[in-house]
Amino acid sequence: MKDVTLIIQGRISLDAFNWWVNNYKNLPVIISTWVDCDINFREIPKNFTIILSQYPENYGDQNLNLQLTSTLAALEKVKTKYAIKIRADEYWSNLDYVVNTIKGQPNKIHTSSVFFRAWQYAEYHISDHMIAGTTENMLLMFRETKYNFDNNKINKSKWKHEDGSFWKWGHIHAPEERLTRSYLYSKEPFRYEKVDGRILMSEHFNILDADLLHPYKIKANIFQKIWYDGFIPERNFSISTIEQLFSDDPYKRNDGR
Repeated sequence: MKDVTLIIQGRISLDAFNWWVNNYKNLPVIISTWVDCDINFREIPKNFTIILSQYPENYGDQNLNLQLTSTLAALEKVKTKYAIKIRADEYWSNLDYVVNTIKGQPNKIHTSSVFFRAWQYAEYHISDHMIAGTTENMLLMFRETKYNFDNNKINKSKWKHEDGSFWKWGHIHAPEERLTRSYLYSKEPFRYEKVDGRILMSEHFNILDADLLHPYKIKANIFQKIWYDGFIPERNFSISTIEQLFSDDPYKRNDGR
């Protein structure tokens, strides 16, 4: 895993910090957090790098600009071909599975299933709890999203009724949708919004199997909930596979769960 850098991004929790320090000593790790972080970083393994950023003036909707600022601060220092970006208040296991998946499909961005939304409920909504791929593609995604955020571009979303039918155009609040739209537009400027967006998403994204990343700590701040086991995407407004974007009943599983 020497050709992969792990990015721990955001306000880091002590239990997550201890998890990464105790379990990942065989790959480059960058912790990109904020100047007011109170964790003692003096005695950390040599494979760890710490970045303490100043807060931007504008945090953005749902702290989008915090994610962009701290992620880009780390990505700009990555020297490996691949990168995995993880929220600093969570942790995951079996990163070998993630690395092997990235290398098997290096043309795609790979994300967790945590709140990767079904198309009929939220278009262009990947998960940002884990984002992985080539460093080149990761930089493209976050640089383009940062540019669009700073210049007030690609910020319109289709709002829907509960039955999935179109309601009106509105301002994008979800960081995940900003990331997805910015990346697809940069990759497919002549196809974006001209072909079915699900096709573009299936060509450029993949969903990782959360069951293969256990033990983990998954947080849903909006629901004030934490999972250490048994996270079932379809029971938590999420999908498990990219193919479910095309399903008429995306939250129906065939395994009885």
